[in-house]
Formats: sequence, structure tokens, C-alpha cells
Amino acid sequence: MSEDPYELLKSMTDKALPKLTSKIGGPVKVFQFTGEGYEPFYVEVGGGSIKLTKGSHRSPTATIQVNKDNLLKLIKGQLDAMQAYFSGIIKVTGNIMDTATLIDIMNTARSA
Repeated sequence: MSEDPYELLKSMTDKALPKLTSKIGGPVKVFQFTGEGYEPFYVEVGGGSIKLTKGSHRSPTATIQVNKDNLLKLIKGQLDAMQAYFSGIIKVTGNIMDTATLIDIMNTARSA
């Protein structure tokens, strides 16, 4: 398993794409990841597809700031997103309600 958050999330979502189809319809939402220890990247979800891109998006739906170790734990299911948010481990700016979509996608991808 990769220790690069981008590569890990990309391989999980690519592998789970058939199971994710029902979760990636609707309007496109963009989730920007930034933090210490990894290159910024964003996830575009919607319109029937999911796409990961390295770099920064000009107008993300939500920006998630978390360090590399905690992001890896989040992706692997070793860290609860809500607990991490409320304890300050993860900081979210923008539309926090839409991040539920991303959490659902990660949970589904992990179980694929």
C-alpha cells in the first residue's frame, strides 16, 4: 500500500469505481487537500466520474487541511473524520456538508 496519500486514494477509487458509480452522479464537487508532508491535490466528484489531480484548484467546494500521517489514517479508515474535525486534527473551509460525499466515497472504496 502506498504511503503517498494521492497515490493511495487514487488506487483505491480506481479499483472501486464500479461500486462508486451510484455515489458520483449529480453536480461536480471539488475537494482540495493541503497539508504538511505531501503535495497538494484535489478530488473532483460528480457528473458520473471521480478524478484526482495534483496541484491546487482555483475554487474548490471545500478545502481539507490535514497533515500526511493523519490523511493516510483517514484514507485507511484508522481515523474517524468527524472526530478528527471536532478535535482540530482536520480543518475544513468551504462547504463542510459536502465533505460527507467524500467520506462516503472513501468508506466505499476501502471496502471494495
